[in-house]
Amino acid sequence: MLLWFIIFFIFSQIVIEKEWLPSKILDMRLLHICFLTIASILFSVLVGILISQPIFVVGSTTIFLSTLTSWKYRNKYDKVESRKR
Repeated sequence: MLLWFIIFFIFSQIVIEKEWLPSKILDMRLLHICFLTIASILFSVLVGILISQPIFVVGSTTIFLSTLTSWKYRNKYDKVESRKR
């Protein structure tokens, strides 16, 4: 399972850095992405319990959405830093 999480993290990074996600998600504000993350993780807990794989489902969801959130933070603060110069 650890190998899956590592491979999935690398895949998530590639998908987000190449901006292969729908533009609606990429253009969301940071606060909305945080709400989406919380709602998606709660939903994945329910799905994981229903299919008897909570660690796999919740772990994969958390890895992908935390990667998305960190990418959004990085882009937000890169813009702030570029204005200071």
